[in-house]
Amino acid sequence: MKALSQQEVQHIVGYFAPILDGAQLQDVLVNDRGLALGFHTDRHYWMVLDLVPNTPMMLVFEETCPFKKGPKTKPVSLFLNSHGRDLFLTSLTVKEEWGRVIHMQLKNSQTECEVEIRLIPKQANLLVKAHGKQVAWEKPLELMPPPFVENPPPPRTLGEIHEEWLNEQSSGKKSSLDPVVQWEKQKQKDLEKKRKALGEIQKQIESDKDQQWFEAGQYLKTHGTLQVPEHLKSFVSADQSLSWNIENTFSKAKQMAAKKDGARERLETLREEILRLEKTKYSEKAAKPALVDLMQKAEARGRKLHLSSGALAYCGKSAADNLALLRQAKAWDYWLHLRDYPGAHAIIHRQRDQLISDQEIQEVSEWVARESLSSKSLMVGQKVAVVIVECRFVRPIKGDKLGRVTYHSEKTLSFTLRHS
Repeated sequence: MKALSQQEVQHIVGYFAPILDGAQLQDVLVNDRGLALGFHTDRHYWMVLDLVPNTPMMLVFEETCPFKKGPKTKPVSLFLNSHGRDLFLTSLTVKEEWGRVIHMQLKNSQTECEVEIRLIPKQANLLVKAHGKQVAWEKPLELMPPPFVENPPPPRTLGEIHEEWLNEQSSGKKSSLDPVVQWEKQKQKDLEKKRKALGEIQKQIESDKDQQWFEAGQYLKTHGTLQVPEHLKSFVSADQSLSWNIENTFSKAKQMAAKKDGARERLETLREEILRLEKTKYSEKAAKPALVDLMQKAEARGRKLHLSSGALAYCGKSAADNLALLRQAKAWDYWLHLRDYPGAHAIIHRQRDQLISDQEIQEVSEWVARESLSSKSLMVGQKVAVVIVECRFVRPIKGDKLGRVTYHSEKTLSFTLRHS
């Protein structure tokens, strides 16, 4: 089904605004797709707000509501139920300067509530404002003026829009919000990224740059001159002394060789993660909405580890990256820190009611140790203390450039390091 056009939004609002004028909001139903608002005048009307990201819809039905209430509620529905129910609709208009955005005003003699309905594809949202507070269906994006459409298609009639939407609901076709579809889509996306990373690491391992740097160093040391063969000229700086070049070429060769060793370890880890992810099957636990990629959301750099429970662990590349990840984490996510090792910490991103076992905490701790500490810092068999606390209890120190934080309500676990 196509999303509503600007003309269709204006037509819907223009038709139903006089009918619903003065109607009292008596019911607020919610499911994972959107809401249904029940208004009463001399008759009962249902305003269905289908907030599917790509094709958001607003429809109005008389008496019968073709909307199934979900098992769980949402913060925005609770807020609207608390501050908007029993108020009267006094205004329903289109905010034409922002395109497909509808403004609704609910009032009585003592209080008022504003509702903003955004029917813009990929920006579908519902915002409720009352008593100086605002709650939204999704995190609101900045609105932009709509682009000019030179020859818009002819608008559908209200009957056609209603019929198309009802046919889609009854067709049994899985929507873009279907949990199985979401889970499979996210799984394939993760596999694609990991396979791509696997290819890049393989190229790094197969590269002979370390040997070329070493060859350049050997030539400089043996011949005592900066006049090197053509294929080695890019490894020598004519502006620097012979001794500087010798030291630099051998240093670069050593660094490149060390990176290859790290790449080989990472290659094995990635292969295990890909194999584990390929074998993962859909389950009821997976039916929950897919976890958002914190790395992408925070625009941070670092590493990501998939845990067998479905949770994700993140380790930033720098203090700034770690703080960015912390700021985007959910309140119930875990912040994990290796005690006595500054900078060695991670975020475990999980579902709200998901349990993380001590075994997985140890797995993440060892992973963090490998990712953020040198091989000499930790040894197999060494005792390590791990602090773990929900992100709601972690606060960055304002103005601190080292990325330090304060925390409370923590739990400390100790274990013996199995891998260096």
